Amino acid sequence: MHGGTILFCERNRAASISFFISIYWIRSVRMKDIVESLLQESTPEEEKYQIFLLSMRSLGKDGTDPSYAKIIQELLPIIQKNIKTFEKQKIFARNELEEYVQKYELFQKEKIKYQVWLTGKPEDCQAVRRILNYDKIHLLGQKNTGGGINGDYDYIIVCSNASAELLAEYEPDKIVRYDFLRFCHFGISPETAYLDMKLRREISSGLIQGAVTGLSYQQKGLDFDKIKRNLVCLAAPSQDLYLDYHNIQWLYNETVCKRRGILKYCVAGMDFYRLWYDMSLSSSRRIRMLAFYRRTGCMHHFHDMDVNLIKAEEDLQACNELMIEDYMDKDYVYSFRPERYYGKNYERYEMTKETYSRDSEEVKRIFNKPYPHTFQENIGILEQYFKYLYMHNIKTLVYIPPFPAVFNEFTPADMKEITWNVLTEYQVKYKYDILDLSEDTRFTDSYFADWSHLNSYGAEMAVNILNEYMDEIWGQI
Repeated sequence: MHGGTILFCERNRAASISFFISIYWIRSVRMKDIVESLLQESTPEEEKYQIFLLSMRSLGKDGTDPSYAKIIQELLPIIQKNIKTFEKQKIFARNELEEYVQKYELFQKEKIKYQVWLTGKPEDCQAVRRILNYDKIHLLGQKNTGGGINGDYDYIIVCSNASAELLAEYEPDKIVRYDFLRFCHFGISPETAYLDMKLRREISSGLIQGAVTGLSYQQKGLDFDKIKRNLVCLAAPSQDLYLDYHNIQWLYNETVCKRRGILKYCVAGMDFYRLWYDMSLSSSRRIRMLAFYRRTGCMHHFHDMDVNLIKAEEDLQACNELMIEDYMDKDYVYSFRPERYYGKNYERYEMTKETYSRDSEEVKRIFNKPYPHTFQENIGILEQYFKYLYMHNIKTLVYIPPFPAVFNEFTPADMKEITWNVLTEYQVKYKYDILDLSEDTRFTDSYFADWSHLNSYGAEMAVNILNEYMDEIWGQI
């Protein structure tokens, strides 16, 4: 006999209670199958007795694990009750056997699951506990410091405090760096994570007809609740032209290729320094490339994290198996509570001498981009972007948002002129329209929240103007 059945000496089975259990059998046969044989009428009572003794030995080994203590403490009295009945009556009671087999199956279900440890700060481990799929994993416990993890396990999920010394204590192929995945998803930019989650829900609705790309000037500066033509926000803080281009490709694939939808419109956000800006080369902002990696699969010029990203791809597969559906979004919503932060902003920008002095320096700083190589690359990226939209019959409007007076005052004339030259040159080839509100006098300081971003009053006015202009160039809807 083999393959999970009890191995007995067949010749002596009917005649005697003596039989043998080989060392190989003890090590290789699944205990679940052995225990289930207790309910088989053909199994002699003496063999059932030996099975109970073997069960006690097996449970004794597992009893050292605190995570199994409760269920083992429930099993042992049932075993003792069965043995006591047999020793007294030389036969087992059917109801007692069924009680044991049922309880043992629950135990085995836990043993067959992925055996998982958590390590990190208590609050971070608690956050991960909420998103584990307990239908597939058995949680062995958590360690808030390194060391002390022995015995058999399948994975150690690192929730935080992932020092090199800590990681060196564990088997590399069993480590899941959820702390890094979490950092990429919403640790870098909670606002970008919020926009991404909202965007994916809108894509799922199947109603999208177009998108607005750009930076936070477009993201915060348009009231997307009132925008026409079912345009979604692909704009995000610090985003550059490279990401605009890859994001629109991603959206086209999600809406048209995967869902058989239609992408008809694109409002391409622009300003007068974007041609000199590359987020992947910005020492203060390049880490944000990680926030877009799951969407675009691109890091542009930022390759410091390549090894981490290779590991992250493997860890994502593990997390998809070990955690509940939409675990990253649920972790983000529960841990960060984005609804507290991302609503309407009615703060008004007030110009004072101090404000003017401070903000004029800020404007000068963002335009200080002496990067000729970046400019050359970006005009190529911009043309690729416009060509992609043109070749996919996506009606395009280049949108330059309103800026306050202090921003316009310190916008370098040469950068503005160069930008216009590039835009008008490509306009001839790719047939797009341009709406420039950068110096629109209707937008006084009271419509701004700071030196470059519209507040909610300004966002509502801007979207009304944009809607009217889209109706004018593309027809009423």
